[in-house]
Amino acid sequence: MLTKHLLILDFPLHLQAPFHHLANLIECNLIACNSSDAPAILSTIANIENSTAVLIHYLEHPLQEISYLPADLFKSYLHIAYCPALNVELEVILISSGFHSAMCIDTNLVDQIQSLNKVLDGDISFSDKALSKYILQKKRVPSSGNRAKILAVTTKKEQQILSLILHGLTNEEMAKELNISVNTVKMHVQNIYKKTKIKNRGQLFAYAAG
Repeated sequence: MLTKHLLILDFPLHLQAPFHHLANLIECNLIACNSSDAPAILSTIANIENSTAVLIHYLEHPLQEISYLPADLFKSYLHIAYCPALNVELEVILISSGFHSAMCIDTNLVDQIQSLNKVLDGDISFSDKALSKYILQKKRVPSSGNRAKILAVTTKKEQQILSLILHGLTNEEMAKELNISVNTVKMHVQNIYKKTKIKNRGQLFAYAAG
């Protein structure tokens, strides 16, 4: 039984076909549905041991549609925006809204697979310019109480990892920066998640900035 599930939400029929091929390549169970049906489907998936669900939201008019997305869906799971076009400003908004990645309709298959694999690995996948702009914007905001709470419950090594995460580094980049193994990085990341009751990088960005 496949434990990775790819949900494509509110997709027009003519855009669904390419995702069948993509799902086969990354060994995912593909489910096409609308946003209102997603909670019931996710409830069923949650009963499957070690299951992972990635929700890809089709946003034809992102700036208008983001506010209408069910808030409960973004409390957990992994989310990718699929849009007719992308720019840095839109990517920053998507990061702030809790998305883990963004694709546009003309994104090639290789880049789609790389993006999905990064999200499945617990990373976020946006352009370097968007991540830099998001981080720089947040740096202009005074340090939050949430940031202090994270520092209070984490070790010095975990705080080092946290700082690198908030600067947009991947697990592999952190391992190289700190001269440790990727598995050690993943262990520290999971410890941060457990201590803060956070499930993924997207929530960690939002919590640390809140």
